[in-house]
Amino acid sequence: MRMVMEQFSARHYVPILRWKEAERTALSQLHESVSIFITPLIELVPENFIRKDRKGKIIILNTDGVINEFVGQLYRSWGERPFFIDQWLLTPAIIKQDTSYVLEMLGECARIHNLSLIPVTGLSRDVLYQASVKKVVGVHHQGACLRLFIDDITSATFKKDINTILALLKLPLKSLDIIIDLRITDQNAPTFDALCSRIPYLEEWRNLIIASGAFPEDLSKLHKNDVHYLGRTDWISWKDQVTSKSLPRIPIYSDYTIQHAKYITREGQAYPSASIRYTSDDYWLIMRGEAIKRDGPGSAQWQANAMLLCDMPEYCHHTFSEGDKYIKEISLQRKETGNTTTWLRAGINHHMTFVVRQIANLSGISIDASL
Repeated sequence: MRMVMEQFSARHYVPILRWKEAERTALSQLHESVSIFITPLIELVPENFIRKDRKGKIIILNTDGVINEFVGQLYRSWGERPFFIDQWLLTPAIIKQDTSYVLEMLGECARIHNLSLIPVTGLSRDVLYQASVKKVVGVHHQGACLRLFIDDITSATFKKDINTILALLKLPLKSLDIIIDLRITDQNAPTFDALCSRIPYLEEWRNLIIASGAFPEDLSKLHKNDVHYLGRTDWISWKDQVTSKSLPRIPIYSDYTIQHAKYITREGQAYPSASIRYTSDDYWLIMRGEAIKRDGPGSAQWQANAMLLCDMPEYCHHTFSEGDKYIKEISLQRKETGNTTTWLRAGINHHMTFVVRQIANLSGISIDASL
């Protein structure tokens, strides 16, 4: 039976995940005691729908095939638990195939597999896309999610725009979630008080979620062969505001895990470094390696850094998460070193587990600390 989307408890967490191998495997490997407090926001990316041939020419894949593959992956990774789905990173050419939107095709395929899909929309999506959202909602009966950005909220027509989309979707507020996506956290980000004061019908929405990210675009500015500590200002800002201020409504925490908040496609040959991203209390521990090239130390750097990490006070324990288990396993042998995908997977899996436990351990908001 398809699970029904409900109002979250204060300890819930909404990680934003782009649908790539590392992210989907990290999601599938969460312990059950952690996954029950998570509802992921999954973003489809252009790479899901294209590939390059040997000459570098871009080939657009068959959309039906992509959707079937995605739904199968999602079912194996997340089962029938509710999830948000957004396709705002896709190009118009991908979003609309003939007379059907990708969202409608996805909604129908997900229905067949009994997935609990919650479509994400926004104030600037076109009328035909909003109509697709309405169709999917009518099939899945899980409601919908409205994703807002700062420009939306500060617009002079914001309340009018909200009422317009409510009239279009014809959904009660108790079936609608709001995600306020601040994107990159910085000093200029508005306070939660200010955001709440701008949201119409604040107490009536099913869930109020505030998302932001603080992880850098890449690690190129960090010195190689060294350990770095980068502040988790997205988490710190959320924690400080929900524990020290009397807010009219406590927002659910959401972030971009250990990825940059803005999705960036890179051209040309990439030379990733053999680095480790590891989440700790108020900072990320980054073990910055050198680029993986034939004439350098190569992937053996991961095994050496795994050994160092396991002896650091930040390392949680191999039983903490599947990501931590992987780190320990690599540290204990010399044959397998892993690759950029497996290490990103380990870091994301550890991060999601760490965040759920952090939220559970907060004393300033009403959270059941049984985890």
